[in-house]
Amino acid sequence: MARSRGAILVTGGAGVVGSYVVRELVARGEHPIVLDIASAARLAEELGSRIDVITADITNQAALLDLCRRHEIGVILHLGGLTGAAPDDDPMVAFRVNMQGTMHVLEAARVSGVQRVVMASTRTVYPDFDGTPYGHPTYRPVPEEHWLNPVRPYEIWKHAAERIGEFYRRRFGLEFAAFRFAIYYAAERTLNPGGRAMGLLHGMIGNAAAGLPTRIAAGGDRTMDCVYVRDLGRAFALAARSPALAHATYNIGSGRPATPRYVAEAVRRAIPGAFIEVGAGIDFAPGHYCVLDISRAGADFGYAPQWSLESGVADCVARVRELRAEQPRVGRVT
Repeated sequence: MARSRGAILVTGGAGVVGSYVVRELVARGEHPIVLDIASAARLAEELGSRIDVITADITNQAALLDLCRRHEIGVILHLGGLTGAAPDDDPMVAFRVNMQGTMHVLEAARVSGVQRVVMASTRTVYPDFDGTPYGHPTYRPVPEEHWLNPVRPYEIWKHAAERIGEFYRRRFGLEFAAFRFAIYYAAERTLNPGGRAMGLLHGMIGNAAAGLPTRIAAGGDRTMDCVYVRDLGRAFALAARSPALAHATYNIGSGRPATPRYVAEAVRRAIPGAFIEVGAGIDFAPGHYCVLDISRAGADFGYAPQWSLESGVADCVARVRELRAEQPRVGRVT
C-alpha cells in the first residue's frame, strides 16, 4: 500500500504519551492536529504554529467527522481515553470514553476516507504470565499471537477496541493497528505516580529529583519491560508514515528485561546520592510482568528503542526538574 498521506490527527494529544507523539511528529516536519478535551496550553506554547489544537471530545462523533473532513485527515493516532483506576471505579464512563469513543474514531475514519488508524492499547490484555515460560523466572519474550485474558474494565475495552479495529481493517480496508505498550516511564507521571508497578517506579524518580528518600519493602528482583515515553512517541511517528502496516497488533516496549533494582541504579547514576531502598524478591506491586517481543514492529516499520534505561532515566530526571521549576510540587515518599 502507498505511504499514508493527508494530515495527522492525534487524539489525546495533550496527554502524557500523546504530547510526546506530537513532539516527535513536529521534529519530523509534520504539522499535526492535536485533539483533546483537556487543556493543551502548555503544548501550544511550546510548539506554537507548528501544531493546530482543537478542544473536542471523542465521544462526539459528529465533531470528529467534521474535523476529519475539514482538515483532510489521512492518519489518526488514537491515544484519547481514560486510564488509571477511573475505569475500575466507573466502568460505564470507561465504556463511553474508551470503547464508544474508539468506535467514533473508527467510524469517522471510515466515512471520511482516513487511510490509517493507530491506537494505544496495553500489555495488560495479556494474561498473568507467572508460572508460564513467559513469566518468572524465564521471561521468554511475549509475541503478539499469545492468547489474551483482559480482566479489568480498562483492558477489556482495549481488547474489544482491538477486535473491532481488526473488523474495520478486514471489512472496510482501513489500515488499523493497536500498540500494546510495555510499562512506560515519563517525567509527567512522577507528579502523580499512583500505586501500581508503574507508580512505584515513577515514585523513585520523582522522590529522588525532590531530594526525598524512597523505601520499597520488596520486589527488587521482579523482571519487567520498561520503555521510555520518547520511544513510544517515536513508534507512533514511524507507524504514521510507514508505507504499510502488515499487522493489526504490535508490541511496543524496550524488548529488554529490567528490575526495580536496576531502575534504582539508573536513578542513582542520574542523581548521585539519591536514597532508594528496594527489598529483595519478586513481590513488587500489582501489574503484568513480562518482556515483550518487539521484533514485529522492527520488521514492519523500523521501530527500535533509542533510549537505554540509563539514558532514558537521565533524560526523564532532567525533564522532571524542568517541570518542577515551572510548577513546584511537594514530592512523594513511596
